[in-house]
Amino acid sequence: MKVAYSFLVLMILVVSSCSKPKKEGNVTLQLSAKYGSQSFAINSPNTDPQGRRMEISSFKFYLSHIILVMNDNSEVVLKDVALFDLSNPNTLTFNVADVKGDFKAIKFSCGVDSLQNLTDPLTVPSSNPLSGDNNMYWTWLKYQFEVMNVRCDTTSTGTGPFNWFPRYHIGGNSLYRAVQLSKSFSVCCDTKYTLNLSLDIKKIFYGTQTLDIITEADTQSGSTDNPVIAPKFADNFSQAFSIE
Repeated sequence: MKVAYSFLVLMILVVSSCSKPKKEGNVTLQLSAKYGSQSFAINSPNTDPQGRRMEISSFKFYLSHIILVMNDNSEVVLKDVALFDLSNPNTLTFNVADVKGDFKAIKFSCGVDSLQNLTDPLTVPSSNPLSGDNNMYWTWLKYQFEVMNVRCDTTSTGTGPFNWFPRYHIGGNSLYRAVQLSKSFSVCCDTKYTLNLSLDIKKIFYGTQTLDIITEADTQSGSTDNPVIAPKFADNFSQAFSIE
């Protein structure tokens, strides 16, 4: 009887352990900003290649359809849409559980897609990135994709006042941009993996195209005020990301 009882207990333990759901890994995406080789912080000055000081006083932007690409080209969605605010560290990271596999890339889009852009910001809860509480919505062009406000010392001496105030408020379906970055990594079981997504602010101004803070200092998307600047900003911004 004792042998039979011990065997029964052993079988129960084996079945119980096998029936427990297997834990998957999880992925944390962490965004950070820099200015070329300089460190970056909101309301702290950086010096551009022409010796002019500039401070970003605020910078918020949407990334949508944030997806991991597996080696077999299947995909794992991390977020449908996220709002990043460089003045709020709590918005610069998020974690996704139950992720497993061998991956080769991350892809996302800058801005919101044409369907997301139809969202009424008054119909979603304040916790939703598309909520009107985030002040990212225009009545005439719907969601702003990127909102940057700048203060500049336009002298090249580094001692002048911050008396020039560029602003780049970018939105409209034509300014939606897709990005894909290669990165090989694996996530399994209880693994915790952090993807460090870096944004180089300098490349927004000195990327594939040059965006001059003096002569190209103001745009509100594709409206009549300097409409050439908006696509230049959108292009440079989408090319300013890397995985580190």
